Amino acid sequence: MVSRISKYFLQLSFVCVTTMLFFACESDKSEDGSSKTFQQKARGETGEVILVMDSAQWGTGLGEEIRDIFRADVTGLPQAEPMFDIKRVDPSLLNNVLKATKNMIVVTTLNNNSREGKTLKRFFTENSLKQIQENPDLFSFNKSDVYANGQEVLYLFGRNEEELLKNLRANKESLQNYFNEVERKRLLADLKKSPERGIMTYLMDTMNIDMIIPFGFDVAEKEDDFVWLRQLGNKEENNIWMVKMPYTNQSVFNLDSIVSFRNALAKEYITDKDIDSLFLTTQQELPIEKTVTTLNGNYAVQLKGLWKYSDNSRGGAFIGYLTANEDTGELFYVEAYLDNPGESKREPMRYLKTILKTIDFPDTQLEN
Repeated sequence: MVSRISKYFLQLSFVCVTTMLFFACESDKSEDGSSKTFQQKARGETGEVILVMDSAQWGTGLGEEIRDIFRADVTGLPQAEPMFDIKRVDPSLLNNVLKATKNMIVVTTLNNNSREGKTLKRFFTENSLKQIQENPDLFSFNKSDVYANGQEVLYLFGRNEEELLKNLRANKESLQNYFNEVERKRLLADLKKSPERGIMTYLMDTMNIDMIIPFGFDVAEKEDDFVWLRQLGNKEENNIWMVKMPYTNQSVFNLDSIVSFRNALAKEYITDKDIDSLFLTTQQELPIEKTVTTLNGNYAVQLKGLWKYSDNSRGGAFIGYLTANEDTGELFYVEAYLDNPGESKREPMRYLKTILKTIDFPDTQLEN
């Protein structure tokens, strides 16, 4: 099954014949002409994007649309946080330090003949400029390792602002998913470097669940068909818990049913060892966001919402997935929740979601 994000990458990444109009396929040279073997390593914070764009266009509707796409609030967090940290720079000021950023967006239109607009056109070959001029539907192209190893650059362009705006608005979700997927793949590569193999083996042996558990997680609680994992950092506490239950019918995927059994399970298992009356539950201040999705090819329901302790002393964000196997009669729920008071939640939750997305349940073939 090809996911919506995968379809986007197929759409956004042209075949090699087309990309030759922009860059040489499989070139061993970086965009500045140096050998990629000696390129510097891309750097920057997760979720940070350098935006190369004319300041004049940044102040127009085009700039407003770019901000609306990439600075949109992340859903499911207790406070407003932008999807990405966008740092705009004039193309003439794009020095070697800025060029080495992990994520970059280059935005231009062919009718921009300002000094910065002319500088931006030098990012493209004559053939590519010709193709943009002849095709109003051509508006994006992505390229890896342009100025640094491990870098991703997204080019957004059009003949004029009106046409580019039209294409941006029609592809907003796909453009957001592009860098979200880029960051997920980077995090996944890091997760695989130092896994907690003992915990992973335990999950496979006891629940038949294959999942990457990164270094630093410990088993906080385990019962038959239940596991609670914790990772304690300097500021945040990352938690993952999962349970296997009998599956009877599809009504369990109704939101009210999910919240009900989530609260019941959390009250039974996610408790304070010293204070029995203190347990995990669901906040009602922010509506839970329910999305039908796939998890490694399996039908699943994704939940985003807020948790709290029963005494209201702490709270934060959680993300969970529910799936089932009709043949074996098994229902699986896995959740990650973050305890990080007073700090940004976006990147820790991205990290936790990346972990959850590695989970592979045994032959769960339930169809929507």
